[in-house]
Amino acid sequence: MTRPDDWTSLDRVALDVFPIVNCSHLALTRDWYRRVLSAQVDYQFPDVGEPQFLTLRIGSGQVGLGDGTAPALHGSAPLPATGHAVDICLYVADLDLVTSQAGADVAVAPLDTPWGERVAYLRDPEGTMLLVIQDPAPGPEPAPTTVPQPSPEPPPEPPPS
Repeated sequence: MTRPDDWTSLDRVALDVFPIVNCSHLALTRDWYRRVLSAQVDYQFPDVGEPQFLTLRIGSGQVGLGDGTAPALHGSAPLPATGHAVDICLYVADLDLVTSQAGADVAVAPLDTPWGERVAYLRDPEGTMLLVIQDPAPGPEPAPTTVPQPSPEPPPEPPPS
């Protein structure tokens, strides 16, 4: 794929991408993300009253929640999918804590994968599947390797005077 000639830097590409979960029960789903993932409301529309749309900050990422029962700007109601149309993937510091907070919403209990990650699946109140991955703790810094160096030659003796 080639870039148009007028693209001289990356300042013309999307700066942030986030999923929007279309909800049939937005307040219930918001409260679930708050309880299970410590999500914080970053934006809400309208500012006062029941939200029609909001974004939740989860760590350094975000997820949008929208009222999926009313027509969107494109004219169709994006009714929540049956089953799930997308999985949301996130890394967490404590997988066991998150799954205990999710309670009955754990679809797949924590397990160790063959590729080395510890994962679980949660199902939010709208049926969206969340692949939750234990963030690997940073390991100890490897000890620096030292290459034996030859002993320096002693300085030459000064010539006799």
